[in-house]
Amino acid sequence: MRAFSAYGFADVAIRDRFDCFRGTSKERTARRYGVHGVNLSARKA
Repeated sequence: MRAFSAYGFADVAIRDRFDCFRGTSKERTARRYGVHGVNLSARKA
């Protein structure tokens, strides 16, 4: 989140997390390394 603040964004928040590799050939690898997708909300300060 600090990276977004450094570029002038405020009120940064993760709104949702999801399994972006579910049902694909890379699902096992994503689970092993903890990869997931997020929906992010932020506004430009």
